Amino acid sequence: MTNLTPDRVVVADATLGEFQKILLTTDGTVTQLLEIHTGEKMRVVKLGHAMVSEGPHWLQVSPGETVLSRRILLCGDSRPWLYANSWLVLSRLPAGMQETLLHTDTPIGQLWRAAKLETYREIVDFRREQDPVISGLFGVDAELLSRSYVIRSGGAVMGLIEEKFPVTHFARKIA
Repeated sequence: MTNLTPDRVVVADATLGEFQKILLTTDGTVTQLLEIHTGEKMRVVKLGHAMVSEGPHWLQVSPGETVLSRRILLCGDSRPWLYANSWLVLSRLPAGMQETLLHTDTPIGQLWRAAKLETYREIVDFRREQDPVISGLFGVDAELLSRSYVIRSGGAVMGLIEEKFPVTHFARKIA
């Protein structure tokens, strides 16, 4: 698998199921994909948020710019399906969106849509990782599949989102 871009490495990984590959490589919102795939309405369970003075290097934050770090689980009727940690540069977001992020559990993708904000998602990383704390949120002891992507609007970096789910979720079906 040499000379393959990261997304092509994911697609070529025979150990991953088809829907796992879709979740890792899509440049769209995963909330709708999860609802279609699971047949369950997704809801956000906010695990916490905090204002931080800096974030991941992808954000290109100037000194003094405030970043919101927001951790959530996307849950259906039966269980949690996806963990996400978002770092959003508040000064680069519409004012109404800032308030909604701080005071509600609305998924970020729905907020972009409601604001009619044209965005571009650039996937910057795919990983397999062990994280007992995050795995525990799903009630499993399993390796996690993870991706990180930068969200841009008008060329400006608005935020970085990291999404994770257990490798046991959406696993390849054996025929």
